[in-house]
Amino acid sequence: MRIAQPAAHFPAFDHLRVFVIALVVLQHVALGYMAGAQAVSAGSYTNGSAPVVDMAQWSGFNAVVTWTNGFFMPLMFLLSGLFVRSSLARKGLRQYLVDRALRLGAPLLVGIVTIVPLSYYAAYLLGGGGDSFATFWARMVTLGPWPSGPLWFVGALLVFDAALALLLAQDRIWQFARRFGHALDSRPAGAWLMLFIVASAAAYLPFHLAFGKSHWLTAGPFGIQSSRIGLYFLSFAAGAFVGADRLARAFERQWIRWPLLAIVATVAFFALDGLPVPSWVDGVMLVLFSTITALGLLALAVRFSGQSGSIGNSLCANAYGIYLMHWPIVLWLQLLLLGTPLAPLAKGALVMTLGFSLSWLASSLFRRLPGVSRAV
Repeated sequence: MRIAQPAAHFPAFDHLRVFVIALVVLQHVALGYMAGAQAVSAGSYTNGSAPVVDMAQWSGFNAVVTWTNGFFMPLMFLLSGLFVRSSLARKGLRQYLVDRALRLGAPLLVGIVTIVPLSYYAAYLLGGGGDSFATFWARMVTLGPWPSGPLWFVGALLVFDAALALLLAQDRIWQFARRFGHALDSRPAGAWLMLFIVASAAAYLPFHLAFGKSHWLTAGPFGIQSSRIGLYFLSFAAGAFVGADRLARAFERQWIRWPLLAIVATVAFFALDGLPVPSWVDGVMLVLFSTITALGLLALAVRFSGQSGSIGNSLCANAYGIYLMHWPIVLWLQLLLLGTPLAPLAKGALVMTLGFSLSWLASSLFRRLPGVSRAV
């Protein structure tokens, strides 16, 4: 018989999730204003470096994309795994999978036939396409290409969640997870956090060396970056095996080392960026930067996050909705501002502010519909 108390509520992790999703929005804004970015052309909506690219460009946005892309998705998967075991113990396997299907599967299926086509229609018009949205939609979903946009994360998380739940439903795996947790409790937090770095390297490097950094594994409107499959699943599983309460305790003492190490890792990461180094060196540097930056942000969140006010509570409740809805809002704002005589930094700041705010508003309104708040 399994006995597990529900994990306590941790505002620190809710706040960090909002922060990371804000970085997702920032990255998607920055992609449109990077120096050297290439716009779509010849009626295509996928042959550019981003769906909507403005000729007002600034190299500072390149640094933003390099920084965010290096760490924020592994951190998103780790945060998503923190309450898996407590939720599974409380609900049981069947109800847990039903809830995951509602929370992840339903928005994914709705999103790939609404949010994704609406997003890429902006790119299609920019590339010279002249068909109506209905014609464009029908061609996308029947002939393709049918990219997933940011919804790839939701699809990958659904697969990881189901796979890990089915594994943990096996009693020997569940007992191993308990023993693993007890083993962590008997060792200094720094030791097992370093173990996470080593495990991340083992999960990432084989895929990185086999596929390189840019290859995506796709199946229709679903996809995942091939080199990061192992890193993403390891991050998710690590969150589930360690758990929110144990992770919070790990940063209660000597927390300062992790933000300081994150600064060092960031400097080294940018120093090597673009240099002709061996592939394995590039892979090791990515792992060090990704994991140490994530640990640094987790430490800062645990150390400094307090209780939320009304605005903070609303942001936390709508974080998932913001993630789901921001993509078309950002792209259409960028398309509308193409001819505006503003500096790239001003355009980026305007799109970021409006894009995040409108996504927040859209999520708040959408979640008021009957039954929607259960899924979003």
